[in-house]
Amino acid sequence: MSVVRFMCRSLLPLLLLLIAFNHVCYALTIPKQFENTKIIRTFEVNSGIAREDTGIRSKNIGDGSASEYYFYLPNVLYKNVASVSAFLRKQKTELQVSLEGLDAEKEVYVYKIDLKEHSVQPNEDVLLGIKIAYIHVVKPMPAKLPQLARQHTMIAFNSYFLSPYFTKEIKTTLTTPTQNVVSHVGDLGKSSLNGNKVTYGPYENVEPLSFGVATCHFENLQPILTVPSLRRDIEVSHWGKNLAVEEHYSLRNDGASLENNFNRVQYQMTAHIHSQTNVLKELSFKLPPSAQDAYFRDEVGNVSTSHFRVESKHAVLELAPRYPVFGGWNYTWYHGYNADLGSFVHKSKTSGKYILNVKFVENVNDMVIDKAVVRVILPEGASNIKVHSPFSIDAQSIAPHFTYFDSTGRVMVVLEKNNVVREHEQFIQIEYDYSISELLRKPIVVSTALLLLFVTSILFGKTSFNIGKEQKKKTE
Repeated sequence: MSVVRFMCRSLLPLLLLLIAFNHVCYALTIPKQFENTKIIRTFEVNSGIAREDTGIRSKNIGDGSASEYYFYLPNVLYKNVASVSAFLRKQKTELQVSLEGLDAEKEVYVYKIDLKEHSVQPNEDVLLGIKIAYIHVVKPMPAKLPQLARQHTMIAFNSYFLSPYFTKEIKTTLTTPTQNVVSHVGDLGKSSLNGNKVTYGPYENVEPLSFGVATCHFENLQPILTVPSLRRDIEVSHWGKNLAVEEHYSLRNDGASLENNFNRVQYQMTAHIHSQTNVLKELSFKLPPSAQDAYFRDEVGNVSTSHFRVESKHAVLELAPRYPVFGGWNYTWYHGYNADLGSFVHKSKTSGKYILNVKFVENVNDMVIDKAVVRVILPEGASNIKVHSPFSIDAQSIAPHFTYFDSTGRVMVVLEKNNVVREHEQFIQIEYDYSISELLRKPIVVSTALLLLFVTSILFGKTSFNIGKEQKKKTE
C-alpha cells in the first residue's frame, strides 16, 4: 500500500494538470480538413527517455487540396519535448515541422506539418509519421531503494493521440525494457500485456482532442543518466593539421536513490549482481578512427581507470569513474583526444571556403543533456563564418579566444542548445575563409617576439646602470 500511495502522490500533480488540460482544450478551432482513418502509436522506453513513433493514415475530407496537417502537445509536456520530426511514412521523405505557437488560453502548443510539395487532394489518403522524444517523464517508483534492489519506474501519457481531427481507430503499444511489468492502466480499462509490450486500446470513433490517462509501472534496471551541462570544445589547427576535442561533463544519475548509507563492503562482495541495479560503473565513447592521445581527468587529476583502443572503424575510450554512481549521485570529469584534421575539414572547389564537418554532440546514447555548449575554435584570421545545422540552435555567438602566441585572437563560434538527445547527434557544417598567408602569422609573431627579446637583451647588456663615475683605486 505504501508504494501505491507513493505512486498517487508522485503522479498527482501531472495527472491534475493533464485533466485540467482536458477540460480547456475543446475550445481550440482548426479547419477540419482531415479525418484520421487509423493511428498506430508506439512508445519505447530506454533508461529515462520515452520515444513516441506515430503512424497516421489520414484522409482529406475537404473540398480543396490540403497542404497543412496539425497536431498538438499540451503545455504541461512541452518542456519535456526534446525532438519532433515528421515524414511521409511510405516514401520516407522528411517533412518540415514548425511550432506555430502557444494558445495561452487553452494551454496547448500547436504544431504544423508542411505538405506543400506533397499536397493531398480531396478524398485522397496520406500516410504520415511523427516521432517525438520525451525527457524527464520516466520517474523512479519508489524513489528510494536498498543498495541491491531492482529499480522500477513509472510513465504517464495520453491514451489517445492529441489531434484536432476525428479518428476512426487508434491503438498504442508501449515497449518496456524488461517483461517485469507491475501494473498498466488505460482509458476505459483497455490495456493488455504480452511479454514486454503493453497495448492500450484499440479505441474507435475518437473525437478530436480526446484525453484519457494511461500509466505503466515497470522494471527498469538501467541508470537514468542526466547531464545538466556539457561543454564540447573543438579546436581547429591548420598549422598542425590537427583537430583537438575536449568534452567537459557534469553527470547525474536520476534513478532511485539509496535509502541507507552506501556500504562499500557489500558493494565489493556483490559485484556479480551490479548489472541488476541502477548503479553506473563505466561509460564507453566511440571516437574517430584517427583519434590519438586520449586522456581522462576530473577535479582531482588524471584518472587511471580508463582504456583506449583503436578498432577498424573507430577508436574506443572506456571510462570508469573513481566511484560507482548510484541514484542521486553526481560525477564531473573531462576527456579529450586529437584527430587528423583532413577527416573533418575540406576546401570547397566552387567557393574556395573551408568547410568544417563535425557532429554537434557524440556518444549521447540514452543520456539526456539539459544544456549543451559547443565551442568551435577556428584558426586566427578566419573570417566570413557561416553555420549550417539540421536542427534549430537556441543561441549562437562569435567571440575571440586567445591561446599561445596569438596576436588578434582566434575566432570562437559558440552554439548552445537545451534538451539534447541522440536525435541531435548529427553533423553541423561551419564555413569560413582562411588564406594561406594566415598560416605565416604565428611564425612571424614568434620570430618577432624572439627578435625583440634578443634585441632587448643586447641593449640591456650594452647599457650601464651605474650612478656617477667609477673611482679608481689608488695604487701604492
